[in-house]
Amino acid sequence: MFIGIDLAWGANGRTGLAALDASGALTDSTSVRTDAEIKAWLARQEPAVVIGVDAPLIVPNETGQREAEGLLGRAYSRFDAGPHSSNRSRPWMNPPRGLRLAEEHRWSVDPAHVGTVDEPLCLEVYPHPGMVGLFRLGRILPYKKGAVADRRVAFEGLLARLEAVDVLRLADSSSWGSIRERFEAAERQVDLDVLEDEIDAVFCAYLAWLWTAQPDALTVYGDPTAGYIIAPPPPDWQPTPRGPAAAPEVERAAVGVGPWEGERPTDPRYDPELLAQGDTRNVVDRYRYWRMEAIVADLDQRRHPFSVAIENWQHDLNIGSIVRTANAFLADTVHIVGRRRWNKRGAMVTDRYQHVLHHDDVAGLLAWARERGLPVVAVDNVPGSVPIEEYDLPEACVLLFGQEGPGLTAEALAGADAVVEIRQFGSTRSINASAAAAIVMHEWIRRWAPSVS
Repeated sequence: MFIGIDLAWGANGRTGLAALDASGALTDSTSVRTDAEIKAWLARQEPAVVIGVDAPLIVPNETGQREAEGLLGRAYSRFDAGPHSSNRSRPWMNPPRGLRLAEEHRWSVDPAHVGTVDEPLCLEVYPHPGMVGLFRLGRILPYKKGAVADRRVAFEGLLARLEAVDVLRLADSSSWGSIRERFEAAERQVDLDVLEDEIDAVFCAYLAWLWTAQPDALTVYGDPTAGYIIAPPPPDWQPTPRGPAAAPEVERAAVGVGPWEGERPTDPRYDPELLAQGDTRNVVDRYRYWRMEAIVADLDQRRHPFSVAIENWQHDLNIGSIVRTANAFLADTVHIVGRRRWNKRGAMVTDRYQHVLHHDDVAGLLAWARERGLPVVAVDNVPGSVPIEEYDLPEACVLLFGQEGPGLTAEALAGADAVVEIRQFGSTRSINASAAAAIVMHEWIRRWAPSVS
């Protein structure tokens, strides 16, 4: 087991915790505050071999900075990833909280020690240079500071890069699914602040795993006597040039509106917090500053009578995009068939305004449709399918889509009332699943929207 701890330097700050198994897969993550909560969480995990802690461990200097911080700063400051200075003049550094934690659990803090279950190794790590070095970034991802809209963009970049690390197997992790769901719902600074610690802990755990599995990926800055920090070797590339200072303002203006100007409305549909802070959500102008519940209630008054169903057996990345398109075309309901947890990245939070139901299997979906008298129209380019433009598409129906690659299962094809296809004229056998869903939904809109909108 490999543990990551994004440790608050003081006793009252929030601490992120994460655990990876021997293969590097994420098994658990959370955030807590007190030493007692840290201890209780550690007790629930399998015995650790290496622990990566984002907090100073060895701080012998009374003032100034440690040599390790100077060395790491020379390597990474030009990427905005230099470390903070630590010394014992600060009460919370005399002794450091990280060292007290290591001594309480009898973890060695000497990087020359080989961690074992009986004698674990605790390493001081630092996520910012770790991310720059391992992801080959031109500068740090600014997910810790800035406007909510800008932080969300940076968070998305970080989450995407972590999800691309195969050994973490984040698509199979319920803990990561929870992180994703909370990120997609985050609209305030405090929501992002809470997530930041837990995500940093996941990265710290990954550094701990790398220390054993790929030791050449990391190096020691400093030494166990004067203090050290574990991070990737100095970058052999140049940092990204800084853009014009006004650019972020243009970006923010494009994705939302600022605080309400003038006398504030008293209509209960408006959210007082959004009126005060501005609204950067991806919603049309008529819903600016509205509460989420008010938006959903308004949409419910005019939803179209078609639903969308998607088979989810392999955590298909297209599902989020399909949900977003269903929201754009005002589908009544989206049905997830198979695995309950689905990849929401492409949904861009639109699932919060869309009714989403889960069915364990195709039989459950078919039963739901039959109870409501809704024909199920499967979409797949299989023998016997009818071109969508030649099919008499019902006004009230369920459009059923398969996964990228395998398409619809045999059970889904057999249970559908009709199977339609999108005609293609090039060399590829199929088009992207989310693109296919968008085409078919728009075909429904083309035929029926003028009479029901």
